[in-house]
Amino acid sequence: MRSLPSPTRPLAGVVLMALILGLAPVASFAQDTVAAAAPADHVQDPASLRTRHPSVLAVSASFSQLLPLHILKEKVVDINDLTTTGTGVAADFRLYILDGLALSFGGTRSGFGLSDSKPGEMADINGRFADGDPITPDNYLRLDGAFLNVTAYLGNKITPGSRFNPYMRGSFLYYDWALHEDGRGSDVVTYQDQAIEGQDFGVGAGIGTEYRLNSRANLDLQLLWGYLLTGDEIKWEGLQSTFNESYYWTNTHFWNLSLGLVIGI
Repeated sequence: MRSLPSPTRPLAGVVLMALILGLAPVASFAQDTVAAAAPADHVQDPASLRTRHPSVLAVSASFSQLLPLHILKEKVVDINDLTTTGTGVAADFRLYILDGLALSFGGTRSGFGLSDSKPGEMADINGRFADGDPITPDNYLRLDGAFLNVTAYLGNKITPGSRFNPYMRGSFLYYDWALHEDGRGSDVVTYQDQAIEGQDFGVGAGIGTEYRLNSRANLDLQLLWGYLLTGDEIKWEGLQSTFNESYYWTNTHFWNLSLGLVIGI
C-alpha cells in the first residue's frame, strides 16, 4: 500500500521563515500535534482543520489612526518631534498557509501633520533653517508604502470556541515619503536645495484580534508599532545640529491603530 504524503513537508520553507520571527510555534503547534498523532489511514484533509480560516485566500481593507512617537535626544528637538496624529487607509491580499499562520502583502496611503503646540520648538528649528523652507503647521509628512506581514493566530490555543482570534504580527515595510509644504500633493520642503523626501525600509511588530462575523468575513483590529528609516546622516548632513551631533531630520516612529474587514475568497 503506497504511503500518504506528509502534509507538512511542502510547508517546511514557510514554517522555517516564521520560526525565525518567533511566530510559527504558537500558531501551528496544535495543528501539527493532531496530524502527527493520527494513524496513517486516518490522516485528515488539511482543509478540514481550518476552523478559523476555511478560505486559503482573502482580501482586506482597513482604516488606520497613526499616533507619532517622539524620541527626544539630548534636549534637541527635531522636525520629527513636531508630527501630530494622522490617518491612513490600507488594503492587502492574504494567504493562509495554516489555519493559524498567514502571509499578507499590501499597500498603504497615510501621513502626519505638523503641530506648533509646543512653545518655541518650531521657531527654534526655523532659526537654524536659514538655507531652507520654513517649517510650519501647514507641512504634511506623506507616508505611502507597501508591507509584508507574517501573522500567527492564537485563537485555537487561548480562545477556542470564541469569535475572537487574537494574533501576533511582524511586518516588513517600504515607504515612499516626503515632507510637503502645504498638504499632500504640494511642493516638497527643501534644505540647501535638497528635497526632504526618500524611499526607505522599515519594520513593524504588533498584536491584534479578528472577530468572526461569519465563515468568510472577519473584523480585524490591530495595534502595530512602526519604525521607518527616514533618517540619513549622509544625505541630510546639512541638517546636523550645531549644539551637538544630532540631526533635525531623523527616523520616524509611530503606532498604527487600525480597524478593517477581511473577506475570504
